[in-house]
Formats: sequence, structure tokens, C-alpha cells
Amino acid sequence: MKPLSYIIPALVCILFYSCNPKPENVHNNDEWPNIFPDYKEVTIPANIAPLNFNVENAEAVVAELIGDDGSKISAAGDYADFDIDSWHQLTYNNIGKKISVSVIAKINNSWQKFRDFNIFVSGDSLNDYGLTYRLIPPGYQTFAHIGIYQRNIHNFDEEAIVDGTSIQGQCMNCHVPNHANPDEFQLHVRGQHPATLVRHGGKDKLLQTATDSTIANCMYAYWHPSGKYIAYSLNLIHQTFFEDSAKYIEVYDNASDALILDVEKDQLILYDKLMTENFESYPVFSVDGNSLYFCSSKPYVLEGRLDKMRYSLLRVSFDSSTGKIGNDIDTIINAETSNVSITHPRPSYDGKFIMFSQASYSVFPIHHTEADLYLMNLSDSTIRPINEVNSQYAESFHNFSSNSRWFVFNSRRVNQINNLLFISHIDENGNCTKPFLLPQKNPKEFYDNFFFSYNVPDFTIRKVELDMRQFADDIFHKQRIQVGTRRN
Repeated sequence: MKPLSYIIPALVCILFYSCNPKPENVHNNDEWPNIFPDYKEVTIPANIAPLNFNVENAEAVVAELIGDDGSKISAAGDYADFDIDSWHQLTYNNIGKKISVSVIAKINNSWQKFRDFNIFVSGDSLNDYGLTYRLIPPGYQTFAHIGIYQRNIHNFDEEAIVDGTSIQGQCMNCHVPNHANPDEFQLHVRGQHPATLVRHGGKDKLLQTATDSTIANCMYAYWHPSGKYIAYSLNLIHQTFFEDSAKYIEVYDNASDALILDVEKDQLILYDKLMTENFESYPVFSVDGNSLYFCSSKPYVLEGRLDKMRYSLLRVSFDSSTGKIGNDIDTIINAETSNVSITHPRPSYDGKFIMFSQASYSVFPIHHTEADLYLMNLSDSTIRPINEVNSQYAESFHNFSSNSRWFVFNSRRVNQINNLLFISHIDENGNCTKPFLLPQKNPKEFYDNFFFSYNVPDFTIRKVELDMRQFADDIFHKQRIQVGTRRN
């Protein structure tokens, strides 16, 4: 009698082949398969969730993955659904190598064997836990379905950090960890009970950031690497809707300033140079903490000229021991002479690059089809469009992984309606790879029925821990700490 250890694999094999499609009379097709998502020739980290895919118009799919080391896995059914443990064993076995993907699909009652394609497994790891992001429904007239979520990128697990059902009538936005570390974290709640949650030194506190000396609550945020400061912009946001379906909305500021929060003293540090008649926005610290980058536009919007609303990229020195900025402000990219608008600068954590969004105008390029991602090399100040990543549709809000070898960004390229998340590899010289859509268990079923947009994605090295029930109770009942102000 054979031992049980032999019987179980045999039964599994029998069940697999009896329950899954069996290709017959297969015809060769020299073309690549039309798969969704388009994972052909992408570069991935070894521990990403399986790149399951659907074949367009296929009645059945059989896929086989063969690594350079000779190991292989397969999937058969309505779509290519790979076992997660087998997938990770295959990818880890082929770090720095490639995996060949063979696809046979039954289309119009005919089996076709398509041209093989490759998936490249990078030698650079992506060990961050996952991604945080805001999900926004298409109408966003109410806050009930808006929330901050996190996704384990090594599998398909997603959960709410805080959502509109837990704090009804409030809006959540602008959540930011400190260099992907959720031990220092902040997010805003808007509505009748506004507050800014700041997590620092192992404690959470709720701040009231509106003061008599400022135009609004704090909004767009970025942590100083020391954790002692958060750079903010204060934005009076307005939206204009158009009848033209190709250009249906413009989001812009009626006014904006930049300042810095002293986290330990609960004080907003006000600077005359960052609170001018111009519109200052999107401040970020350099990786060494000695500079503050920000975007600035002349107040054309006050003249009704939204199409002239172009933001330059500026830089000023910062002294973390005193909280003071320098006397001179350097212009890194001049919007007036370059005739473009620069927004959402993000330094890589290795100090090599700054990535930013560039559009013909606007402070909020998420609705601009011409918006693309650009990369500045800080060693020689050269700037280039990331053509390996950009599409003919809007690319925007982006952030680096903790090791700076990967970045996530928003794109409308899939259906031109939803902003979806793509991930790309970037090497130490700034070369980027073809991006891949955030994996889902059944991608076509998921994305065809997904009516939300991802917003302000960011990596976290660990899961964000927040007691949603306690947080909701605090929002409605806990007293805020009123921030003070000082001028430097």
C-alpha cells in the first residue's frame, strides 16, 4: 500500500486535470496574447502578489510559467490564477533572472498557442509591507464612501485604515508616513469635526491647525527626516466643472501658503517668504533635511486665467536646529520660461532624484491628459520625461518605496476614467521599467466592477495600526490641541 504522501499529490493532479480545460487541436499564433492587465515584459519584485491575468475574449486559459532555473508552475481555468505560494517560490528562485510565460487560450471555440513573453524578476527587493491610498467614488458628493485604505502588496489583502462609515459626514485625505515609516504618520479629517492626526513618539494627538494667522487648515504634508517637523501647504481649493466631456473639471487654489509645523511644540512656523501674494504649495524636505522644495505660481487664478496657472519648482535652505529658512530662494524650474507647471515633487530616499508631475498648467494635474512624470538627477540637475512609464493619459501622484528602487503612481491609462495604481522599478541611474498594474485576484472582474479612483498612494514598511472605533470616538468627542504660531 502506498503511503499517504504519495496518494495526495496524485489526487491533486487528477483533480486539476479533470476540473480544468484541456487544449485540443491547438493552432500556433505568432502574436503575443491580448492579456489584461498587460504584464508582458514587465519587471517585478520577487515578493509581489501573483500577476494573475485574463485573456481577452477567451473561454478558457492555460498558462505555464517557466523560470530560468527550470522550475515551473501552471494555471488553468477562466483566467490565469496562480497559487500564491507556488508563485513566490518561482519568483524567489529566479531573482535577477526571467520567467517565460506560455499562454494557450480557447477563443471562438478554437485553441490557440500564443507567442511566449517574459516577466523579469529584479534583483532589487521590495520588502515594504504595502501601499496606503485614499479611495474616492466617481461623484464624491458625499463622504460616506471615501476612506483611507492599505493593501498588502505581497498578497491581495486590503483593509480600511479609516473610512466614511466609521466617521460619518467627515472626509479623510492627505495621509503621510515619514519616509514610509508608519510610526510617524499624519492624516486629515475634514467636515464638521476637523482635525489633523499626528503620530509621533509613540503617541497620537489631534490638532486644530486653523489659526487667526493662517488662511486655512494644514493640507498637503511632508515629514522632515528627523520627525521633528512637518511641512504643510494651506490651500483654499476650488473646483470648476465644464460641459466639454474631454475636459470636465479643473481643481485649483484660490489662495495657498506654505509653512512648517514644529511637531514637538505644536507650533506652526510662519515665514514671510512662503506666505506671499503668490500661491505656494506641495512643500517637501530634501532627504538630508537641509532644504525645503516647494511649488509656486503667480496669482493668475485671481485674474480668471486658469490656463496660465503654472507652478515653478523652488528651493530654500532649512536649519532643523532653529526651524529657520535661508534668505535666498533658488528657482530650480521656472514655469514662466519653460511654459509648464511643476507639481508634487518627491525626492527619492537615496538622495539621487526628484520625481515630479509636469502639465501644461494646473496645480492638480490628475485631470490633465498631458500630465506626465519627470525625473531630475540631483547630481547634475538634468531633467527628463520618464518615457518608459508615461502614457497618453494623466500620470500623477507618485511616491518612492523605502529603498528608492520602486515607485507607485496614479494613471488613467486603463479606462480614462479611474485613477489606478501602477508600480515601476527604478535603478540607481534613474532607468525605469515598464510599469505593472497593481495585481488583483481576478483582475478583469475586479477592475471592470471597480468604480473608485486611487488617490495619493504611498508605501509603508509596516502595516498602519489604527483603532478605527477609538479614532472615530476621538474625532467626535476628543478635544483638539490648538496649535500656536511663531514667526522665523
